[in-house]
Amino acid sequence: MLKRSSIPCFEDKLVQAGLVRILESVYEQDFIEDSYGFRPSRSCHHALKALSETVENHPINHIVEADIKGFFDNVNQEWLMKFLAHRIEDKRIQRMVKRFLKAGVAEDGSVTVSDEGTPQGGVISPLLANIGDRGQIFILDILCFN
Repeated sequence: MLKRSSIPCFEDKLVQAGLVRILESVYEQDFIEDSYGFRPSRSCHHALKALSETVENHPINHIVEADIKGFFDNVNQEWLMKFLAHRIEDKRIQRMVKRFLKAGVAEDGSVTVSDEGTPQGGVISPLLANIGDRGQIFILDILCFN
C-alpha cells in the first residue's frame, strides 16, 4: 500500500515551524524521558545509547521491540484537539492546528480529507502525533492506575 503524504507549501511550512516552537515550549516537559521520536536534541542514536547503557548496567530479563502500525494514520483528531485545548487556550492556534489536520491530500485533481491521523509530510505532524500519544498514555494512566 502506497502511503500518501500531505506536502505543505512553503508558507504553510513557515507557519507550522512557528507552531512547533510554541507547542514544544508547552508540551516538551510532559513527554516521558524514554521517548526519543521526533524530539528536540534527541535522535535514534540517543535511544540506542540509552538502551545500551541500560542493558550493560542493569539486570534485564526481557527486551521487547514494538512498532505501532499506522500510528500517524490513526491518531484520533477529535481527542487530539481536546488535549490541545486543555493546554492551549488561544483559539487561533487551535484553529490553525485543526486546519493542518484537515488539509488533506491532493491526488489526481481531487482532495481527500481524513478525520483520523496527522498528515504526513508536514513540519508539525510528528509533534502532533507525540501530543496525541501523550494523551493516550494519560488516559491509560487514569484508567489503569487510579
